Amino acid sequence: MESLWLIALVYPVVIALLFYFAFLRPVQQERKKQKQQLQSLRVGDEVLTQSGFIAVVKDVRIPKEPGLTEVILDLGGIEVRAVASAIVERLNAAETPEDEATKKRQTLEARG
Repeated sequence: MESLWLIALVYPVVIALLFYFAFLRPVQQERKKQKQQLQSLRVGDEVLTQSGFIAVVKDVRIPKEPGLTEVILDLGGIEVRAVASAIVERLNAAETPEDEATKKRQTLEARG
């Protein structure tokens, strides 16, 4: 009889844990990853939007008060205003001066 109570308590907990790790945790991780990508957007980054456009970031406008971050995208000569959350992924990041300096240093070191 005591084992039935134990099973009745453990079974729902196991189901809840399986549900969490199978469905909720992957969604949370994807949201966290997308949030980090949006926070690291820079001018010159090539991005893919939810509507399937591949564009280059021209400007990122972060509001002073909490709200929607605007991004100005260049679609090959056409500039479009979009909400940053419409960006699905960064295809390739623009190189920063530090990246360029590191590459130059590595090239010089390789030459000897």
